[in-house]
Order: sequence, then structure tokens, then C-alpha cells
Amino acid sequence: MTPTNPKMAIETTRELFNTLVKAGVQKDVLERESGIGLAILEKAESRYPVKSHLQLWNAGDTLLKNEDIGIQMGSVSNPYNRGIVGLNFAASPDLEVAIINKIRFTKILADHINLEFYKTSTSFSVHYSILEGYFHRLEIERVFSGFLNWVRTFVNSKIYPTRLSFQYSSPESIDLYTKHFRCPMVFDEAVNSITFDIKLLASQNNQFNEYLYSILQSRAEDILSKLGCYPSFVKDVQSMIAGRLCNGNFLVEDIAASLNMSKRTFHRRLADENVTYQGLLDDVRKEMTVSYLAKDECSVKNVPFLVGYADARSFNRAFKRWFGNSVNQYLQSAAV
Repeated sequence: MTPTNPKMAIETTRELFNTLVKAGVQKDVLERESGIGLAILEKAESRYPVKSHLQLWNAGDTLLKNEDIGIQMGSVSNPYNRGIVGLNFAASPDLEVAIINKIRFTKILADHINLEFYKTSTSFSVHYSILEGYFHRLEIERVFSGFLNWVRTFVNSKIYPTRLSFQYSSPESIDLYTKHFRCPMVFDEAVNSITFDIKLLASQNNQFNEYLYSILQSRAEDILSKLGCYPSFVKDVQSMIAGRLCNGNFLVEDIAASLNMSKRTFHRRLADENVTYQGLLDDVRKEMTVSYLAKDECSVKNVPFLVGYADARSFNRAFKRWFGNSVNQYLQSAAV
């Protein structure tokens, strides 16, 4: 359900207000221009209207005239200081699970942001989509810069993305982007996305504590439930399958273990939703195949392996079952 008045964690707005003040904006002027009372921002763990948050961005942009304030704010974002979502990220056993947790629990931080996780044989990407009417360029810069810092914190290395794409047009100067991200960037794209080398996903958390992790997971699940934005179990499983297909670790045992469930419990949960794991796997493979063929971003001969098939013969049989014709026939029909 699309929220009619989306809200976000007030800590983000509080952090933005303090960042603008530290950058040189006077508190009273910022309060007056944004229409935000500082006192309300002191409420711990409350929710705040996204519209008001964007008013603060607009006021700060006008008063400060600092083009890189979004990047600056994100660059100091630390998962250990970002509540239950950040703590779950930092406490995860490896970076892949950490990213899955961030995506799963992102609605705790904001109603208007949706995250999706994609993998190929060489890279992984996180796509950010924003609810229509709530887009702000500086907020996108903050989110990208912040996510980069979270990944750096987890892997304990000053790594860089391999690619960035933005939905908005290129600024007059991209020097600030180039200096901070040090990777190829494209603008006027269909999605906002940040991409990294696939090898990073295997980064392990050397301080992993299973007991602490289970407590944090339980707390985050409880918050999601109370907020009424609990993600669909089926969608969770579909996202995990999509993220793992090209690496081969998408067996039902792998997915169940990542969700801290026994295989039996996992199958029972799916049965409660009137679906099977094999059915979900087939649906995800079909959807991703269509996406790869439509985007024309990879060789057709690599698609079988990207969607988890060991050989082209098995993929071709599945493809004919899905569409009733061969890959070549499908592509010829699509080109007409």
C-alpha cells in the first residue's frame, strides 16, 4: 500500500538539521525558513513527515549555497549511529546478509524509499526508487554517500563503487562527485543505483556474535510489525533468490538458513502463502531472464548462468516452457 503521508525516522531529519547548522546556517534562521521547530526534532525514535524533511533540505540549499552538503552528510553516516537498521547491518555475518538486512528494514528509516538488490557475475547493485513527489537531488546524494560509508565500515577498507547512475540531469560540474566516488557516473537514467565489485559481498564480519545478532533481528522485526509495513515473506524469499542466482547458493537450505529457519519451517511458511519454493524460483528466473534480455546489458549466452542454470540446455528447456518458443524466436518477435 502506498502511504498518503509518508514518514521517516526523525533521527535523519535531526541529523540533517545539525549538519546544516555545523556548516554555517544559524539555528533560528533555519527554523524560520524551513518551518521546523527544533524542539520537535529532539523526540527520540519518533516518525517525521517526509514533506517537512524535504522543506528542511530546500531551506538549507537556499541558505547555505553548498553544493556538496548531501555528499558531506552521507560521508559521515555510520551504521553504529543509525538505530536498529544500522546495528543490524553492522552485526550481520557477511556483507551480503548485511545488505539484505538493510533492504528488508529500510521502511523503519523511511516510507518513501524502496531498495532493490541485484547481482551479476561481476558486480552487485542497490537501486533506490523514491515515491513520486518526494524526490530531492541532495537526498539522493546523501543516500549514496551514506551507503558507501556503511559498506566501507563493514569491510574496513576505503573502497569505491564501480558505477553510479542518477535519475536527474548532470549538474554543471561533477567535480564533487568525481572526487568522492571516483567511478564512472551516468545521469538521466531510469534508476538511481550504486554498483560495487561482486567480490566485496563475501566480506566476513570477524566480530560476528550470533546471540547479539538474533536480538537485533528480533527487535527490528518487532518494529516493522508495529509500523504496519512488515514486508511480505514471499517477497523476501524472492529478493534473496534474485540476489543469489548467479552464485549458485540459492538452494532451499541456503535460503532457509539465511532466514534463521529450519527447512521444515521454511516450507511451512511458504505453504501458508499458497506457494512453493520451486514455484518462486521458477518465477524469479523467468522475470530476471526477461529483464536481462530487454536491457541488452549482457551476452545472451551468459543469461543461463546469471539466472542459476548449470548449462544452456536446461535453460533452453525452461525458456520454451515459459514462452512457448526459443530464445532466438523470442528476441526476433520482440524486435518487430
